[in-house]
Amino acid sequence: MLTLLKTFLLIRPHNIAAATLSVAAGYAIAGRGSPWPVCLLLSTAVATAAGNVINDYYDLDIDSINKPRRPIPSGGVTPRAAVALYAALLVALAACMTRLPAAQSWWIAAWAVLLHLYSWKAKRIYLVGNILVAAVVSSAFLLGAFAAGNTAAGAVPAVFTFFFVLGRELVKDAEDLAGDSECGARTVPAVSGTGPALTTAAIIFALLTISVPVPYISGTYGKGYLVTMLLSVVPVLVVSCALCAKRRSPAAVSLLLKIGMFFGVAAFYLGSG
Repeated sequence: MLTLLKTFLLIRPHNIAAATLSVAAGYAIAGRGSPWPVCLLLSTAVATAAGNVINDYYDLDIDSINKPRRPIPSGGVTPRAAVALYAALLVALAACMTRLPAAQSWWIAAWAVLLHLYSWKAKRIYLVGNILVAAVVSSAFLLGAFAAGNTAAGAVPAVFTFFFVLGRELVKDAEDLAGDSECGARTVPAVSGTGPALTTAAIIFALLTISVPVPYISGTYGKGYLVTMLLSVVPVLVVSCALCAKRRSPAAVSLLLKIGMFFGVAAFYLGSG
């Protein structure tokens, strides 16, 4: 039972939910609802799960310092079992992709490759990993809109999500500084210091806060978007900005932003009608 729980934690269900909901929201924003693209959503879920597993596999040395309770460093899942699970997920992903249009299959395949590269090398390179993961996560809206035949409809949430995730990645790197430095990862905090990394994140969150009304004022999104953003995402951004500016509690900021991401997806969905 403990092994099953650790395996469940290894695939990071919250990340899977965020990615799948983002694709679904992009699809709905582009003007398509039922029937939902089930195979595409399933492929998104499996690709995200695979990316999470291989990330923890490559991060064993870092997580042993920063997050020793994670499934692999805690001994709940062996590295060999993680690789076997990753391989099984890739097989399942390939099976799902056979049911997709070619363009969507290539998109999902590109995700799988980029997530592997991120975990293997890119996340340890100054800013490269941050930008790569932000691009992959934000492109979920574009993929959903593309599947609905109107890729441009996903542009606004994709841009907002890109900078939101980029800021959160800088915060997470500040949180993980001890292990990253010990293991030679050249993240922004490891190279430039925690202060500049958190200050940059604070600037990103401040700019995002200011930009929130723009899609409503321009008529791109409706009242549902604005109300949801003002009641949920904006408070998250303001608190995150303040804490980062004071260089305090990166772990709490990271968790807060993770919750805020779900509200952001809901805001774009609710405001698109």
